[in-house]
Amino acid sequence: MRGIGRYTRNLLGAFARSAPADVEWTLLRLRNFPAADPGAAPPHRDLATLRLRRPELSMLALDPVLLSLELPFARPDVYHAVQLSLPAVRACRAVITIHDLAPLRWPEHYLRLPYARAGHAWAYRLARDADAVIAPSLATKRDVVDLLRIPASRVVVIPEAVDSGFAPPPREDARATVASRFGLAAPYVLYVGQFDPRKNMGGLLAAFARASATHPDLRLVVAGDLGKLASHLYRAIDESGMPRERITLAGRVDDPTLAALYAGAECLLHAALLEGFGLTPLESLAAGTPVVGYRAGAVEEVVGDAGLLVDAAEPDALGEALVRFLDDTALRETLRGRAAARAAAFSWDRAAEDTLAVYRQVF
Repeated sequence: MRGIGRYTRNLLGAFARSAPADVEWTLLRLRNFPAADPGAAPPHRDLATLRLRRPELSMLALDPVLLSLELPFARPDVYHAVQLSLPAVRACRAVITIHDLAPLRWPEHYLRLPYARAGHAWAYRLARDADAVIAPSLATKRDVVDLLRIPASRVVVIPEAVDSGFAPPPREDARATVASRFGLAAPYVLYVGQFDPRKNMGGLLAAFARASATHPDLRLVVAGDLGKLASHLYRAIDESGMPRERITLAGRVDDPTLAALYAGAECLLHAALLEGFGLTPLESLAAGTPVVGYRAGAVEEVVGDAGLLVDAAEPDALGEALVRFLDDTALRETLRGRAAARAAAFSWDRAAEDTLAVYRQVF
């Protein structure tokens, strides 16, 4: 249910809606994982398989070998890997979606374990031999070309979109939901996502602290899985000196609650230093809520003129931008008026159509 899972679910749902007559689908089904929603995919055959319940280890260490043995049973013309999972040996065409190259930007975090270093090196080597690479943004395409040395002619940009079932409530209803669920009646800015180094929790808390100095009633709501990566968040909170009562840690929330959090926020505060696409900024815009953040990675491509974006190389810029946003009523309303229209420019149906064109091209 994180980024790659949502990408896959929405792409399959769009394939089901378009129902191309010239494509037959076979989906790898992991028998030891919870069953997928049967309504979220086109008519298909299953190729049942098993994997360790540690997805990254399975992807890096096992998939190249196991896929080489499994795929011949399906006899595909084209295999689409929605993550770094290509077979070491194949007799079919291969398409791979590379969402970002964060491991090559922050190897000290992502590649510190030997199996992660070796597994990523193997996965990237196999990706170089793919017949086509799908990148969700121009920023990711540039990284794929520059860091993996894959020719630009083999890399196709296909932007993503918000979940088809994403249904943010009206702003006043959203605020009532947030007040009831979290006891929060004050204005708040929202962060949604994980807490690994590229998400820049230190920059996020520094920006919030700067705005809090002139807006003492402002609160920060953090929505995301408070698992093993939460130590980065807790460290940033401690270093910021912000009182804990000014920050609401919502943890992982269901989709309706998340939609309400977006719709009730003053803005999404987004301090990430790299985004392969920027789904959370797009979800915020779809809820009518502007984005204040860094124009890092693909964020500028997604947000456009529906947010206030600054240079990540200037450490104080994000806090100053948040203060400007909160102080300027006309600016807030202008950006809010642009948000939903900007989000509507992104479509899963268009993404599916473009992905099918890639399949047909390589075949």
